[in-house]
Amino acid sequence: MLILTRQPGQSLSIHPHSTLDPDTPVEQLFAGGPIRVQVLGVQGSQVRLGVAAPIGLHILREELWPPAVVGPLSEGARRVLARKLKVLMFLNRHSTQSLADAAGLAPARVRAAESGVGALVLDELEKMARVLEVKVVELFISPGRTAVERVILGLLEGEGYR
Repeated sequence: MLILTRQPGQSLSIHPHSTLDPDTPVEQLFAGGPIRVQVLGVQGSQVRLGVAAPIGLHILREELWPPAVVGPLSEGARRVLARKLKVLMFLNRHSTQSLADAAGLAPARVRAAESGVGALVLDELEKMARVLEVKVVELFISPGRTAVERVILGLLEGEGYR
């Protein structure tokens, strides 16, 4: 159980942990029981809360929320990321599963990046980039700048890749 002290106006968030496969059924996530919030004490304007949640959920005090510096990726950026990942995975002989395993991510997180759909967080991109031995910024540079990348794109497009 996580124990927090909150004052009026302060909050906390409960959201899926980044390692949780987004395809996890809700009933499986809550198989061990519901989220429990218990008031453990009140002192002046402070409330002491106990929060117990399933292991796949992440609880954060608002002061620890990551700053919202960057908005969602544009459709074009998602497309470039998806294509670049496919090329780099081919170059490094990684399947979706092997990249996920090497990066310590759920396969669904890698599928989200390589398909251009779903929410991604910087930590996930950093882990994939580390395994693929590139900088994160390189994931957003259109593939095809080198002869090797052009050959791989040709092979992938021959297989119905877009």
